[in-house]
Amino acid sequence: MALSFALTACGSVPHPDLNVKTPATWRNTAVPTSSANANEPWWTLLNDPALNQVVELALSNNLSVAQSYERLNAERALEKATLASHKPRVGLYLGPNSSVAFSNYRSSSAFLFGFDFNWEVPYTSKKQGEREMAQANVEMAQASMVAARTSLIAEVVRVYGELRAADQKVQSIKKIVAYQQGVNEMFERSVAVGAVSQQDVMEANSKLIEAESALSEMRAIRESAIQRLDVLCGLDAPLPQWLALSERPWLLERAKVPAFAVPVDLIMQRPDVQTAIAKVIYAAGAVGVSDAELYPKIGLEGAVLYSGSIIRNGSTTPDGLISFLAPSLRFPIMDWGVSREQKNASEAELRRAILSYRDTVLQAIAETEITIANFNAMDERMERTSKEAVNLEDAAKRNKAGLTIGYLSPLDAFRLQAKLQERKLAHADDQSAWLAAFAAANKAQTNMKAEKTRMTDKPSVSAK
Repeated sequence: MALSFALTACGSVPHPDLNVKTPATWRNTAVPTSSANANEPWWTLLNDPALNQVVELALSNNLSVAQSYERLNAERALEKATLASHKPRVGLYLGPNSSVAFSNYRSSSAFLFGFDFNWEVPYTSKKQGEREMAQANVEMAQASMVAARTSLIAEVVRVYGELRAADQKVQSIKKIVAYQQGVNEMFERSVAVGAVSQQDVMEANSKLIEAESALSEMRAIRESAIQRLDVLCGLDAPLPQWLALSERPWLLERAKVPAFAVPVDLIMQRPDVQTAIAKVIYAAGAVGVSDAELYPKIGLEGAVLYSGSIIRNGSTTPDGLISFLAPSLRFPIMDWGVSREQKNASEAELRRAILSYRDTVLQAIAETEITIANFNAMDERMERTSKEAVNLEDAAKRNKAGLTIGYLSPLDAFRLQAKLQERKLAHADDQSAWLAAFAAANKAQTNMKAEKTRMTDKPSVSAK
């Protein structure tokens, strides 16, 4: 045993250095201009009750989030099982037992009832490696659930923006169709008296058909967005309020949205980085387990059994208790290099996991930079779009006034109003793109520490 302990003194679980150089500051981060409560969920800053309802419904009913929750439960149970497996095991035995002593060919048989136990002494790196592997699996499951939640929220916000934009565009295209119908009717009346040519009528009719086709296509896009929200929220039919969103104008409230100021150390709290760290820990634990297979295993075995009648050479001895406690030693002699190659494979996997971790950090840095830069650009564009939207409303009012007092003909008024509605289509797209950029920037800054506190609520959906 002393020799076994000496041989295994060098066996341990490696602890690789995971320090990765990160940038001192983010190049694309704007200087904060407003203060917001950091504990507030980021989507609530938009002050959109319908959006808040959709997100909460998705977090409660989404099937992917529910699956990640159950996976976390499974890994926590397996971790407890791993820790329990390192403790002595006690069993109940009830049954026959027989043996033969070959020295004098005596035989004996008995009926046994009692308890036995065995324990492998945790002096090698195997136990530590198994513990770290189980804990790493829990960390990966937690990171997977956070990633599922944050990805879901970002996707819900993005699709919600597409739905609201489609709603607004449907309303604008309806007005464009109405204006083109008015123009077409005026041309059809005018061609009879020779005021316009047949070619003008054909062109007006073509524009009407084009507008009607655009309306049909936009309605299909709107229906697609509703269906995607149904899936994200775990529903088999849309909620009635989703079908009535077009009754309310969609204006993003950006006043409470602060400019992004990202702490650089936050990059290490992203779910993908935490998953990569857990994979390294898991691989290191696997190295410890494979290393332990090269060394002896020391155990302790014992039993307390009640023996029935024992028969030896035709004679019977009285019933009684049989008890023993003894150490055991298993020493690997030759396995044709299987254990050694398994250790080599686990060490190679550890090196791969470290490289993957470094790559993940670099990818996370790049994604954060890109999403922040994209949001800043979209925010500047939205600033201009908001000002133009006010001007368009004023222009629409002036057109109506001009038509009323007679300095604009109906034809000119219809054409101008159609152009104003076409600009509103672009504004709806801008709002949707801004919302998608806002969601992506917040997703890129997901903080595992903060999100773990929100993981205590169990999704309401259940397997049937």
